[in-house]
Amino acid sequence: MTPDDITIAVTVFDRRSYIEQAVASALAQTVPVRVIVVEDCGPDAGLQSFVLQKFGPRITYHRNAARRGLFDNWNACIELCRTPWLCLLHDDDYLEPLFVETMVELANKRPGKGLYYGLCRAVNANGKEMWKPPAPFDAESWSLDSAKAALGNPILFPGEIFRADYVKSLGGFLSTSQFTGDWDMWLKLTQDYGAAGVSRIVGNARDHFAEGRGTIRVVRNGKFCAYNIMQAKKNLAFLRRRGIRAAFSRAKYLDQNPVPVRYMLARASGLSPRMLSYNWGLLVHSRPTCLRDSFFLQLARCLGPRFLAGLSFLYNRLSGKVSRRMS
Repeated sequence: MTPDDITIAVTVFDRRSYIEQAVASALAQTVPVRVIVVEDCGPDAGLQSFVLQKFGPRITYHRNAARRGLFDNWNACIELCRTPWLCLLHDDDYLEPLFVETMVELANKRPGKGLYYGLCRAVNANGKEMWKPPAPFDAESWSLDSAKAALGNPILFPGEIFRADYVKSLGGFLSTSQFTGDWDMWLKLTQDYGAAGVSRIVGNARDHFAEGRGTIRVVRNGKFCAYNIMQAKKNLAFLRRRGIRAAFSRAKYLDQNPVPVRYMLARASGLSPRMLSYNWGLLVHSRPTCLRDSFFLQLARCLGPRFLAGLSFLYNRLSGKVSRRMS
């Protein structure tokens, strides 16, 4: 792998507010690569001219003739890619300057893989760091185990790069996916072609809620845990077809992927009774990640889902008051 072998594709629908930072981060790599912007036939008629006025001939801009949706737009990026390797960069995320350099070093250190990735920190709408992954203690880089990848998506956007032709050979990203189309492909690539990761932070994933996004609706209505569990079961079935013994255990899954307490505090009051009960059942069987979470889980177990919804309502009211005072 060399920088000449790499394309960064910035995907966009109608979001102007962050795309300038996303494209700028792709162009600001310590070693330059080809950069394209792929717009999924969005409603903003001036978006293309806005982007080209900012970046000119340093990028190539493509607008789909018809709306293809989130995951099929990634397939459009593959169709437009003229290099062996492709990175997908969402319009609201941005890369660290050492991303490409790090991926090239990783590929030379662990050659022959179909997928490489690094760590990503979470930032808020204003780009302020909210969370960063802990540095692994065992290795600077590693080969990803497919059995582990089947139970939890190890790869956050925008820290990935993959062989475009390998994804094509696997049928491309599932265009009808509601939430887990990326994880579905990462597992297939890992099993059939291999994957490797590195402990360096190479990207920034923006944590914010924007109306009109299908994946955001999944998070808001409480179905994201259900979709993740369904995908984990699908992944394990895929591995069994490859001759790997892999049975689903809810306890093992929740130990590796506990339901986030913060999510339930923020969202429980807005869930339907059915989804509230379902997520409460997962929450009370999850592993607490800190003393505060342990206390919260004990209360949830004892007092039930209605208590959880009431606490969520109170939490959101207090959070709103704090936000108004600070603004």
